[in-house]
Amino acid sequence: MDNHFPFKRSEAREFIGGTLFRASKKNFPVLRGLAIQALSLKESAVREPHIHPNAEQLDYCVSGKAQVGIVGPDGYRQLLVLEAGDISFVPQGYVHWIENIGEAPLEFIVILSHEEPETIELSEILAGVSKDTLAKVLSIPTELLDHLPKKAVVISGNGSEVMQTAPSQ
Repeated sequence: MDNHFPFKRSEAREFIGGTLFRASKKNFPVLRGLAIQALSLKESAVREPHIHPNAEQLDYCVSGKAQVGIVGPDGYRQLLVLEAGDISFVPQGYVHWIENIGEAPLEFIVILSHEEPETIELSEILAGVSKDTLAKVLSIPTELLDHLPKKAVVISGNGSEVMQTAPSQ
């Protein structure tokens, strides 16, 4: 059994707005009942809204200033501001996102309560539902949906850059 994993030297997922490292049972087999992620966001960057159907999430702000948004059943909605040393909790299955609202890079550690957490990105949901259905549900013309991403965005830049997409994990 190897209890050591070179987390920050492992394969990172690079995006225009930041970097995401993940350690789960897939790449660190000794993990049981949890996974860990390191998230770096540039100024104004956003970790795309997403859900974890099989895991709760605990966030730790290492440095910078973040806004964590959480949306759940029955109109539940919170916008939390976190600074270095603060933590937040996201219940299993709740939509959530992290945005860098500071003037410096944001560093976050995310701990998930499952060794192989599942993630469904908002962009994947929108890409998976037909444009006709979305237009009906949102009461908007179908052509307004023509520019929706076709796959996961995950982390986006400050809006002046072209968004980079990648498959979700």
